[in-house]
Formats: sequence, structure tokens, C-alpha cells
Amino acid sequence: MRQGFGAGAFAAIGVTIVSCAVAASPVNSSSPSDAISARISLLHHALIYAKEGSRKLIDGRWNLSQSESKLGITLSADETEQLLACTGQIVCQAPDVHNEEEDRIGRKVTASAVSVLRPDLLVTAKHVFFAGKKAIVPFGSCSFRSYSRRKTAIPVVVDQDQRRGYVLNNQDFIVLRLKRELEGCNSFAINRSDAPLGEGDQVLSVTADQFHTLNKISSREPVVAKGEIRDAFSGQVLGGAPFYYANLDFDLGGSGGAVFALSDGHPVEDDDGRLVLRGISVAYGLQAMNNKPYSEERNFTIIVGLEGDFRELVKGKAAQPPAVEPASCADGGAAKIEVISDSVASTQSEALADACGRSAKTGKAGTATAECRALTKAVKRAAAQRVQAKHEFRLRNDTSCKICFTYDRCNDYGCWDEAVKASAKSTLFAGVREQAPMIKTPQFCE
Repeated sequence: MRQGFGAGAFAAIGVTIVSCAVAASPVNSSSPSDAISARISLLHHALIYAKEGSRKLIDGRWNLSQSESKLGITLSADETEQLLACTGQIVCQAPDVHNEEEDRIGRKVTASAVSVLRPDLLVTAKHVFFAGKKAIVPFGSCSFRSYSRRKTAIPVVVDQDQRRGYVLNNQDFIVLRLKRELEGCNSFAINRSDAPLGEGDQVLSVTADQFHTLNKISSREPVVAKGEIRDAFSGQVLGGAPFYYANLDFDLGGSGGAVFALSDGHPVEDDDGRLVLRGISVAYGLQAMNNKPYSEERNFTIIVGLEGDFRELVKGKAAQPPAVEPASCADGGAAKIEVISDSVASTQSEALADACGRSAKTGKAGTATAECRALTKAVKRAAAQRVQAKHEFRLRNDTSCKICFTYDRCNDYGCWDEAVKASAKSTLFAGVREQAPMIKTPQFCE
């Protein structure tokens, strides 16, 4: 993995102020450690890469129905239907603003979104809703339309744990719920492992309508483009999900669009025949220029990989706790779970470090060496970081019956319900971030 991030990037979200197209730029920095600058800037062209062997400006974006003739990508009838039914456009009504240039009031925010794992679950770019840490649209104003049901707008629900901003491009993702399921959508699968995409891998982008295209594009079907992963970055670089630089032609409205890996000119699918979503497109280089080749400093498209914390969050949100039939217990009474502890016990190395520290303070057992002092600091620092990052807890069921319950499980990007079954007369060991879990609906179960 490359250990870097490169220049700042434009987020490809479409904002319409009556008839004027502008670009919301959540990243305006030379380093990923810089805070996001919420900046609105006019954009008059898309990022269209120079095509090898041609001096003309050639747009590589086409409609889904043209994917084979223009891009050489073959899709089955089922895969085409899945792309039509499970991809679409999010529309949010932003608060009314006065635009002096147009002398008009009112604006609309649009972006792409895709259904993953369940037909009532969407993923998209977080900058649809936030500029840095500030919300830019009322959450209740947002709805989603799939391409196979373009006349049906389904309200979007932003869970409480998703209502917080972000700083870096590889944190630019959000998981949403729909108030009802997408009709006919066999939602996309996700990679079963955290194996990332590699440099040189071919990918397919599928998005909603984008603002500036040279080709004649219909708004009745998704926009597709083919590109290549040019640089891959581990999520360990900055925390969060891994991310990639690619050379996909891209523009406003494409943020949150699906990215699939290609193998021999065909999108990769799972054993059940569902296309496997590998990431979402979120941005392109701040100083990107048309008809120039890919470059890490200027001309790049950013993809957030659906691995690591992103994958964990999506899987957790999609994991519906199993239905439990309440049962009686011979012991009588109500189901009860006791939290015995909510912290991590000191390890032997920590105890040794403590002893070393005491020896250094009291002067006993000889004078403490520099190595001993360094060991004490290092171990205590590591222990403090570990305890802050993850606590363990134990749950004890003292009855003769099985108890079923759920609890909140979280990572840095959100929370979800984890379903658990504790057998009779048992002690359960588990772990969560930051604190002991909030136990929900404990009951005796079959």
C-alpha cells in the first residue's frame, strides 16, 4: 500500500440553484490532515482524462445500455435489472438561500446512492449531508429514486449515530435507511473479506446522472464508466476505510456512485449471482484538468473502499436480529442479565511495568535503569490506548433457561444492534468500543 494521500479533492455532489450548477467542495487542502473547508465554487467542466492514442477530448461515460458497445462490458439481464433497481439518485432540499447572481431563491442537492445487502439500506457519500462537521441539508428533506422506479420517491432516514460530520475523504461515507424497501431490488453484495483492490485492477463506475458530459446521456438510466485503480492506500494510513485513486471520468452528481471490480470485462459477482460492491466514488482532484493524464498530484478520482470499518458498519446495519419467540422458564421470573465488569484486567506485562515503576520511585531492588523507565512509559501508554479503544465485559445468566437479547455495537463511524444468545447457567464474554453495552429486550427464548 502507498503511504500517502496527495492533493485535496472536489466532492462530486450536484447542487442546483434554480438553473445554475455549482460544486460543493468539502475538501480544499494539500494534506488529508487538514480540516475540510466548506467552499462553494463554480465548475464549468468535468474531469475527463486524456485517452491514450487520441488528442481529442473523449468522454468515457455512457448510459448503462451502451456498456457493451462503448466499454466492452457484458452484463446479463439479471445484472442489468439489479443495476437499474438498486442504484439511483438522492435528492435533498437545502434551506432557502438568496443567490445574488441569479436573483432567485431555493436550491436542491443531488447525488448518487446504492442499495447494499438489504433493499431498505443505502450507502452514499457523506458530503451529501455534511460540509465537514456541519449539516448542510435537513435530513427529513431527502428522498431516493431508483432507475427502475423513477416516479417513486422513498424518504431517506438518517440514523442518529450517522448524524455527525467527517474530516477526511476516506471517512466520506454514510449508511442510510429507506422508509420502505426498493421494489425489485436484489441488493448488491459486499466483499466477504477485507482484501483490497490492487493497483492496475479494472473497475466499473455506476452513478446517477452527472452534470457535465460530452456524450448524449439519458437521465432514464445509470451512467457508467470504466477505469483503473492507479494508487491504493491502506485504511491504516489515516484510520477508517481504505481508499483508492482511479482514472474514472467524473463530475458533479456522481458522488456516492457504485464501483465494481471487473474480471475479463465482466463485473465480479458472488455465489448467489449478486454483483459485489467494492466501493463508492466520492471526489476528484481539486486542480483537476480536462484532457490531461492521471496524476497523483492533480488528476485523480477518489474511491472509498467497502472494507475495514466501512464494511463492518454496513454489515452491522444490515444484520437484522433474529426474531425471538418469548418462552417461559421453569425458574419463573423475568429474563435477567447481570453486567459483572466493564473494563480490561491488567496484563502481566502491565503489572511488571507497574512494579518497575514502583521500584524506580522507591529506589528498592537497585536503581531503575533508563530501559526500565522507558519500558514503564511505553507499556502504560499502550495500555491506556488499548483501554480507551476497547473495553471488555462479562454477562452471566444464572437461570436454567436460554436468554436472548441485543446490544449496541459501535465503531468510529456508527452503531448497530448485535444479537446474542446466552445459554443456561453461563457466563458470556464479549467486547465493545468505549463502554459496556446497552442491553436491549432480554427475554427467555427457544
